[in-house]
Amino acid sequence: MPKPGSEWQTFDQDQMLDKVITAPQRAQQHWQLGLQHPVQTHQEIRQIVVCGMGGSGSTGDFLQALCKSAQVPIWVNKSAELPNWVNAQTLVIGVSYSGQTAETLACIEQALTQGAQLHLLSSGGRVAELAERHAITRVPVDGGLPPRAALFDLAFALLGSIIDCSLFQVDRKDCEAALQWLNTLSQTWEPNDRVKPLPLSLAEHLLPFANLLLWGRAGESGELALRWKNQLAENSKRLASVGVFPELNHNEIVPICARHHSQSAAIYLSLESTLSAFDQTSLELIEPHLGRIEVVRAQGVGRLQRLLYLIYLGDFLSVYLAFLSETDPTPIAAISELKNRMAEIKE
Repeated sequence: MPKPGSEWQTFDQDQMLDKVITAPQRAQQHWQLGLQHPVQTHQEIRQIVVCGMGGSGSTGDFLQALCKSAQVPIWVNKSAELPNWVNAQTLVIGVSYSGQTAETLACIEQALTQGAQLHLLSSGGRVAELAERHAITRVPVDGGLPPRAALFDLAFALLGSIIDCSLFQVDRKDCEAALQWLNTLSQTWEPNDRVKPLPLSLAEHLLPFANLLLWGRAGESGELALRWKNQLAENSKRLASVGVFPELNHNEIVPICARHHSQSAAIYLSLESTLSAFDQTSLELIEPHLGRIEVVRAQGVGRLQRLLYLIYLGDFLSVYLAFLSETDPTPIAAISELKNRMAEIKE
């Protein structure tokens, strides 16, 4: 098993770990950038749709998980089509880190056709062109990163741009405190010679298992389990599945308890310091049938800090797990090849 230091650098040619460690500094910069480019609405908003794919799409999941007290519904759309109910009273937030994401561009075009109000985030590309052509507000985020490494850039750019919009019920002081919290976590979880960081310990526990089951509670940590799945897929090159309580108690629990799954490990993500009695009972029933169960409880003051804790822990974990597997976390050859093939398709 490779150890921290020069051995890890062999597997990290494009410095993904450094991108994870420096995420709080970029988040601070993009928070300020968002404040300079606020969302503008010209009539009543009754629903919000966030459009994005991959790492950009995670921005919508984050916003939905954070804004449980929002005054209107927030819906995350990860496809090339908008619902028919999108209209002039809908705020469509288009997030494309590159500015070139085909599905997000298609949604922006449909939003214009359906008369929706728009707010965009991109580092440039066709999204920037559409914003200029149609006088749409856009936060011009910095580019140059793999989109999956830019979630905090995008998230805080978005938070800064909506902070004065009462629909979202997001507090400015909470955001500023959360930026400091991210700095603390980065310093705690980066490699050091004194104490083994928590995400590295967790990665070592999960390394032997071929199947990873990521669990959360619906409407709470379930969205974060999806972010972990995506990070494990792209950074660690590990396939994982997502399940949510209480739904999995009505289906997945059956095959889990039918036999022993020695090669499967479950990771339960909790936004609370204590588990509900219902979830605890489920985990106790399932535990003898799996190779391992890890319960990860969020830390921090308030919902925003707890969400960031779990997201950031997953980012560090996925990179550490890649190193332990002697894998370079940055290349995503299959996605690149797929994009090349799709570009050749003529409909």
